[in-house]
Amino acid sequence: MSQLGFLGLPLEIRLMTYSFLLVSSSTISVWPATTLSGQGAPAEPIPNSPVFGLALGLLGCNSTIAAEAAAVFYGENIFRIHGLNQDYRLAVNWLKQIGLRNRSYLGTLEMRVWTPLKAWQQPDGMRVRRSEKRIPDGHPLRASRMEYWSPRHPHLPTPSLPCPAGQVDIVDPLIETIVELLARCGGRRLRLHLHLGLLPSNIIPGIEIAENHEAVDQFTMDLPNLIETWRAHYTSDDHLRDVDVLWTAYTDSRFLLGKRTLIDGIGWQIVEERENNWTQDADEARLTPVTLLLRRKKLTTAIGPATPCPSEPSLLFLGPYSRRPRGTG
Repeated sequence: MSQLGFLGLPLEIRLMTYSFLLVSSSTISVWPATTLSGQGAPAEPIPNSPVFGLALGLLGCNSTIAAEAAAVFYGENIFRIHGLNQDYRLAVNWLKQIGLRNRSYLGTLEMRVWTPLKAWQQPDGMRVRRSEKRIPDGHPLRASRMEYWSPRHPHLPTPSLPCPAGQVDIVDPLIETIVELLARCGGRRLRLHLHLGLLPSNIIPGIEIAENHEAVDQFTMDLPNLIETWRAHYTSDDHLRDVDVLWTAYTDSRFLLGKRTLIDGIGWQIVEERENNWTQDADEARLTPVTLLLRRKKLTTAIGPATPCPSEPSLLFLGPYSRRPRGTG
């Protein structure tokens, strides 16, 4: 006798039911204040949020229904992680909380990537974060003259001595943890979508962020190069999943003028270029906001560290972990 009840229906019908009950028409956001259930879904969905009204209870049913429902919930929805500035712990914690199986179901994950914090590379190759630059007299940081060693990632070899002095990017090691967690779980193909800045910010790694600034807060190619290195490394085995890393940059037509060849030359593939109709200030009426979808081209040679920016900032911000040496880059 055939099995009665929901599990007695054909798998195709069950999957259609899960899609109707568990797929949101909007991106599902993961915030620092979100209370999550054991399945990594909001325990008490906020009214009018993308998950409000979804049948999340299916994720806690018997093992068969829970596994089938989770594959649809994580595989067909788009998730976006909203961490605090320069803090990637929320992404790591959420990916660990949902577990290896649910990570393998993920189809699209979006994250904000911030312009990396800076260290100062000395002629001997050491990288330090210094807090005493141009800090007013009497300020606690001025008195302590704290100095922190910021180690270089092993994939970034030390340049020939003497090294050029200047600002260099500090690459948070948690970003590598995120790539490893996503890649080493197997499963379906994943699109990891990284957002650079908000609205027209002209942040494109490898391209000077702003013009006519005495100190250019440059976002180098170190982080894109390292992410592509990690992606290739952690997906090298046949049983591991395919991860497609895409970057979204928000810029404008004037900034892009004459830069497309340069963008291609430093290793970016422009996947899509889309003009937007955001409201402009009167002084910017001539500008057309543009959204660029970029992909780092596959690396064919070993990467090297980016050339330091010789300008010294008014303050090398130490970030939320300033009391201990932290980070690589």
